[in-house]
Amino acid sequence: MKYLMLLLFPLHLLLALTLSDEQGRYTNFDLPHLYDASNKLTIEDMPQQSFETGTNQFTYGYLDGTRWFKLTLTNTSNNNDFILTFSEPLWKEFDLYLLKGNEWEVSRAGLFIPLDQREIHDTNPAFALNIPGGESQTIYIKGKSSSGQLGALEIFSSHEYFNPSRFDLPDLYLFFILFLFVIAFFNLYLFTARQEKLYILYILYIFSLIIWLGVKSGLYLILDFNGWDQGLHVTGALVVLLLTLFSSEFLELKQRFVLMDKIFKAFALVFFILALAIAVDIAYTSLIFNIVSSIFFTTLLFVSIKVWREGHLEMRYYLIALIIYMPTMGMLTLSFNGLIDNHDLTRYAFIFGSFAEVIFFNSLMISHYHIVFQEKIRIQNELIKVKEEKEILLEDEIKERVKDLESINEKLVAQAKELETTQEHLRLEATTDSLSNLYNRRYIIGISDRLFDTALRYSQNLSVIMIDLDDFKNINDTYGHAIGDEVIIRCAKVLKETVRTSDILARYGGEEFLMLIPNTPNEEVLDLANRIRENIENEKIPYGNEEPLSFTMSLGITHLQENDLNMDQLIQRADKALYTAKSKGKNCIEVL
Repeated sequence: MKYLMLLLFPLHLLLALTLSDEQGRYTNFDLPHLYDASNKLTIEDMPQQSFETGTNQFTYGYLDGTRWFKLTLTNTSNNNDFILTFSEPLWKEFDLYLLKGNEWEVSRAGLFIPLDQREIHDTNPAFALNIPGGESQTIYIKGKSSSGQLGALEIFSSHEYFNPSRFDLPDLYLFFILFLFVIAFFNLYLFTARQEKLYILYILYIFSLIIWLGVKSGLYLILDFNGWDQGLHVTGALVVLLLTLFSSEFLELKQRFVLMDKIFKAFALVFFILALAIAVDIAYTSLIFNIVSSIFFTTLLFVSIKVWREGHLEMRYYLIALIIYMPTMGMLTLSFNGLIDNHDLTRYAFIFGSFAEVIFFNSLMISHYHIVFQEKIRIQNELIKVKEEKEILLEDEIKERVKDLESINEKLVAQAKELETTQEHLRLEATTDSLSNLYNRRYIIGISDRLFDTALRYSQNLSVIMIDLDDFKNINDTYGHAIGDEVIIRCAKVLKETVRTSDILARYGGEEFLMLIPNTPNEEVLDLANRIRENIENEKIPYGNEEPLSFTMSLGITHLQENDLNMDQLIQRADKALYTAKSKGKNCIEVL
């Protein structure tokens, strides 16, 4: 019956892709296409256009124009619901058009469309199609890309697409990224043991590869980042840059080939500049990057062979990694440029190549660690041997050696004390305001959350006093900043003499001070505030032959309430109370 229906269809529908019950996934079919170099054609122009023959797996290279696709689907199955998917998340525009009545209905799933605004929340473009049995639909797809016009369209039955056991390419990317995280943290452990620059460069290289894979696969879109159409090439340039620096360090070019070390550093600088140029979308920089990368990898292979032939046995594993990695990445680059056909091997072999490279490189890092460790054991054994030989020396020589060791030990102890003093000095600098010698804002903000949590946990009182010098700008303008600084110092002195040891006092900023008063009745807090205000009011600063300078403070007080959620609310309320005190004429206290 289904074949009889097909015989009755118009001739152009015989060229359609037939959807049947025998297949749940369609991965190989004709896909007519049209290139619009002018970017001016619209969907209304499409039915009159002549499309070229093409396939669902395609590559047309780097082009600035718009690519249109036309696909006619004939449903002879008992299923009405299908999913059209696209393999590449990097197209900045990827819109599907379907004629409904006299109006074109459009679904968008390009790079700049957030996942929650797509019809199907997938990092790769995907569209739901409803085609009643025995009917045909013609759809048009409009696409633009800065990362090469390549990809593959596939069609699934809805059952097959949403099958929980279906393994999709993003799953492979995710597995590889998780594997790379494990490798990175393992090498971080090796770095903590060896403290060598080589491990840091390798860790940075691994993380750059993780970021590049996140962009290539579109997985970064899951984190609600905006789409980045140049992200693939920018992150790719950073990957090659870090591979350059890592290779220079691993090959020990600075010790072996000084000139080649300078050339590699020049390559790294060029890759950094190209990454910036690609990021700001300067024309042809992606093509220049591909050319420079080809030259670099050729140079890297030549240098690696030279180092290996000079007796560096570990280089054989490095060469194996390059021999696997370079062709697979080369196929990916050539397919993006439209120089070779786009199919699963050319498009995804780089995953295998990158995986093999990471495995071999990581083996090299482990081997390097063991070689250094064995060298350390050898040196220790030699030291033991020397020690045994030295034990037969004359007693005077031994005593002299002991004196030398004691002298070294004294120096180390002195250095340790000096380091401890330096650390304490740095801690004070980080937590203390240099002018007032009070705690600074960073310290009091850091400790305020702990006080807040303690007060809530044990149902204790907690009060906040915000203090501000009145007319401080006028003091600076009238008497100069030196007198203004002296006012700050005097205020800090009076405050320190007035508050209790359990209170925490800090210079909050400029002429503002903040006090945290734990586990104290509200009445005592108010008494304390009054003492502060009076003591400040009574403070005088001599000023030449003129009348001594006096100054006042306004204070805002608040206390912890049951509905307070965090310390920020108390500080804001105290600040509001301070503002009210200022508005009431200053030199007063306001409780809010």
